[in-house]
Amino acid sequence: MTIYDQTLGLALLLLLGYLGGRLAKLIKMPMVAGYVLMGLVVGPSFLNIIPSELNTDFNIIKVLGLGLIALMIGGELEIKKIKHLGKAIAGTAVIQVVGSFFMVFTTMYFLLKLPLPISLLLGAMSTATAPASPVACIREYKAKGPFTSTLLGVVAIDDALCIVIFGVTAAIARMLMDGTFTLGIHMLAEPAIELIGSIGLGAFAGIALTLIIRKLHDKQHQIVVFVGLALLVSGIANAFHLSPLLANMTMGFFFSNLSSKPHTISVINEIDLPIFVVFFTLAGASLHMDVLAANWQVALVYIVARGIGKVGGAFLGARVSGAPEVVQKYLGFAMFSKAGVTIGLVMLVQGRFPEIAAIITAIELAAVTFCELTGPMGTKFAIFSSGEANGALLEEMPLEVTTPAVKTASPQPQS
Repeated sequence: MTIYDQTLGLALLLLLGYLGGRLAKLIKMPMVAGYVLMGLVVGPSFLNIIPSELNTDFNIIKVLGLGLIALMIGGELEIKKIKHLGKAIAGTAVIQVVGSFFMVFTTMYFLLKLPLPISLLLGAMSTATAPASPVACIREYKAKGPFTSTLLGVVAIDDALCIVIFGVTAAIARMLMDGTFTLGIHMLAEPAIELIGSIGLGAFAGIALTLIIRKLHDKQHQIVVFVGLALLVSGIANAFHLSPLLANMTMGFFFSNLSSKPHTISVINEIDLPIFVVFFTLAGASLHMDVLAANWQVALVYIVARGIGKVGGAFLGARVSGAPEVVQKYLGFAMFSKAGVTIGLVMLVQGRFPEIAAIITAIELAAVTFCELTGPMGTKFAIFSSGEANGALLEEMPLEVTTPAVKTASPQPQS
């Protein structure tokens, strides 16, 4: 039975998604994996209870969920708390991004013999890491420590680096296809505008948020402001072709470092569980197994190459940067998830490169499907192996915790 009524559909997403999370918990899987799997079951790939049309109708929940996740990531990056990890975070982020790009590009171009523009774009898109699943696992297992702080910092920087790399790579790919390749500063113009614009928007909103929260003492009023500004920043970013994810992260970062009471951001925990349950269940319903099945061979090579790049790059970056040993060993395993930023990039490719968009879209969406289903398990492994899952044995622990994906066969905006 296919549901088209929004009220009934939302109720099923919330209740069935939560059931999926509880069942996943029983078999020692992260609850976020249960939300995604339940979404996959009720989505078009299997039961088709939640059709693609209804999924599109709930895009506002995806925007809100991703905005709150980004806001909380930024809120965790208090300089006074992580300044001793600053070098490790920056170094690890840069080297793991370069590692992912290098491994995927060389594999696609030299092993699979794909055309140079396609290989370059796939390499650039492989650098993106979806923040939603790692954050959900951190919250579920109440993880806290140098590993967790480094992970959040690297994920935050990852989005900014991905924007720059993709922008430059897209300019090169377009010139290669047009036969007009020339090196120049113009290749940096578009990604620079998006990067600076996103950070500028987030900084302005973060300052405004600090001033507003300073005058509010009621938790309910604070929640209204946090949610409202997360939506406002996301809406403005989308309207001006900026990154909502990066803008909201920046807003949280500025708030946590300018506010006299940065802990106030934790009030979001009181209302985020139903939003996140629906968010991840929708993410699962957006996945299309037929895309994965039709492109599994190329996608498998891509996924393996990206995994090697993420794990190897994170290890090398952490080692060179002098990060703690647990960060060196396990950080890469927590960065497999791939969703929101990737979907945004797929949409850009479809607009700018219609000649090669079909193959890139197929590979990326197949990878998104696989990585969204398996990514939470990698993050759980990393958190437990690092020894920072302090609350993992508590019985009642859905998503309401203390620290702080995805999408579709017909891509929808989600950066």
